[in-house]
Amino acid sequence: MLEQEIIKKLKGSLKQLLPLDELDIRLVSEPNSNLSGSFDIVAAVRFESLRFRMIIEVAAGNSLSILKNKIARLKGVANEENRVILVLVAPYLSPERQELCRKEGIGFLDLSGNVHLHYKSFYIERSGRPNRFPEKRHGRDPFSDKASLILRALVEDGVRLWGIRELAQQIGLDPGYVSRMAREIESRGYAARINAKLRLRSMEGILDDWKSSYSLKKNRMFGYFCIAKSMDEILDRFRSLEIPDRIQYALSVQAGASLVAPYASFKEVHVYVSSEKDSAFFEKQLALRPAEKGVNLILMRPFYRNSVYFGNRVVGGLRVVSDIQLYLDLHGYPIRGVEQADHILNKRIKPVSKKAEQG
Repeated sequence: MLEQEIIKKLKGSLKQLLPLDELDIRLVSEPNSNLSGSFDIVAAVRFESLRFRMIIEVAAGNSLSILKNKIARLKGVANEENRVILVLVAPYLSPERQELCRKEGIGFLDLSGNVHLHYKSFYIERSGRPNRFPEKRHGRDPFSDKASLILRALVEDGVRLWGIRELAQQIGLDPGYVSRMAREIESRGYAARINAKLRLRSMEGILDDWKSSYSLKKNRMFGYFCIAKSMDEILDRFRSLEIPDRIQYALSVQAGASLVAPYASFKEVHVYVSSEKDSAFFEKQLALRPAEKGVNLILMRPFYRNSVYFGNRVVGGLRVVSDIQLYLDLHGYPIRGVEQADHILNKRIKPVSKKAEQG
C-alpha cells in the first residue's frame, strides 16, 4: 500500500478508528510553516477543552528500518513544539512495533484498529487487533534463500559499491532477478543507490527484520551422541578428519560462535551438512549414534540450501558459517543463544555497520 493510499484510507476511517463524540480532527495537507521539516500530515485536534496538533508520519511498509527513520523524524520536532502528539500511522503495527513506539514516546494509529494516543486528559489505547492488510509479496521476499545472497554480499563488505551485473556475477544469480530484488531492498531502506550502484544502508534494519522472518527450527535437525568427554574433544575429532572436498559442512550456533567470538559455554555441537551422503560420512568417521536423549552433536540440513555457506571461513582448523548466519541461528537457540548472538553483533557485525554508515 502506498503512502497516499494510507492517507486516503485514514481520512475515510477516522471516525471508526477514534470513536469519540467530543473529538474533532481536521487533517491538513501541508504542515504549519513554523514546523521545521515536512511531515506527511498535520492535524488540528479539539477534545473537550483541549486544543493540540498531531504531527503524523505514514509508514507504508513493515520494514523496521523505515519505521525507525519515521520515528527519528517525528522525534526531531519534539523539542521545538508544545501542544503536539507525535504519531506514526501504518496499515498494521505488530505488538513488537507498537512497543517500539511506546518506548520511543511516539503515539501510533494503524488502519487495523490498534491505537495509542495520549495528551493530558486525552487518552486512547487499543491493541490486539489483527492485521487487516497482510502484504502479498509474490516472490519479493529479500530473506528467501536465493534473495538473501544479495543481503549477505552487501553485509559482508558494508562499504562496497555494487553494480547490479557485478553483484549478480559474484553471487551467481540472474542480473534481472538481482535488479528486481535490489528495488525491493531499497524500498525497505536496507540499501541505497550511489551513482547507480548499490550499497548497504541499514545493517540494523536488515538484522531486525531477518531474525523475525527466519528460525533455526526451519533447518532439518538430526541428533546424535558422539563419544567424547567434552565439546572441545568433539571439535578436535572433527579437526582430525580428512574431509573430502566434495563435502560441504560448516559449524554454527554455539560451537561455531566459540571459534569466532567465544562468550557462552555449550553442550551441543551444531554442524550444517548438505546431503544424506554427507551425513553418512560423519556418522561413520565419528562413530555417531542416533539419539533422542543425551544428544551432543546435531547435523543440520540447511533451510538456506543455496546461501547458508556464503561467507563461511576456516577458523581454528574448522569451517564456520558467516557472522550473519551465526547471529540468525543463535537467536533461535534457547540456551544463552540471544546473549551469544548479541556478543557476535557487538564484536563482529557492528564494526562493519559503522564503516557503512560513516562512508
